[in-house]
Amino acid sequence: MPYVMKAVLFDLGHTLIDYYCDWKGPEARGVGKMYELVSKSSPGEVDRREFSAYLGDLLVETRERKLKEMVEVPLVDVLGRCLERYDVLDEDNLQEGLEIFYGVLLEDRKLVPGAEEMLSRVKEKGLKIGLISDVAWGLPSEFPLRDIEHYGLTDFFDDMVFSTDVGLRKPHPKIFKIALSNLSVAAADSMYVGNSLKQDIKGAKGVGMKAVLKRSQFCPYEEGVMPDHTVSELQEVDAILDAK
Repeated sequence: MPYVMKAVLFDLGHTLIDYYCDWKGPEARGVGKMYELVSKSSPGEVDRREFSAYLGDLLVETRERKLKEMVEVPLVDVLGRCLERYDVLDEDNLQEGLEIFYGVLLEDRKLVPGAEEMLSRVKEKGLKIGLISDVAWGLPSEFPLRDIEHYGLTDFFDDMVFSTDVGLRKPHPKIFKIALSNLSVAAADSMYVGNSLKQDIKGAKGVGMKAVLKRSQFCPYEEGVMPDHTVSELQEVDAILDAK
């Protein structure tokens, strides 16, 4: 018998849209551009090395907290602390800072091959389609929504849940339960597709969903976590739905 599914939910980064494989380069460029912004706005001289160390350490501290506590720390809060430290906090600088970090994501942004076609086929099967996405650096959800719109994917989704909107990051079970509730489907009737064993597969299976690992260049190993299926190409997803 084929799986009786009512909904398929997806991760975004490295599953539907590829960004960077190594976050260190983009982050370093973001920090450098933030220094230029702060240096330009500050009434006094700002030491580049001290600034880079401060913001770099703040980002590391934030990242460690996210991993440990499975909470989202909005980038607007991080940049707000930084701008306030150098006495240049205002709405224009804060928005420009967000645009800086979003901009470095665009350097390597590309649609994963077959994403649009696969979503179309899933939609044709009459299934609901959802999205659960941790947002890079805790950027506001308006930024990944730009990417989704840029690639013409918006209308495929019945619901989208972003970490910065709910204050949680995968694999926290509540972010999966929120998405299932929004779609009005049970976990047992749903399947999740993502590229991370820890965030995606562990999180989905933890609430009772079937979990499919999409291989990608950014797919770290996590001991003891086993997907129900593993695919190399997105076209294999709807084949799983039809499998006997």
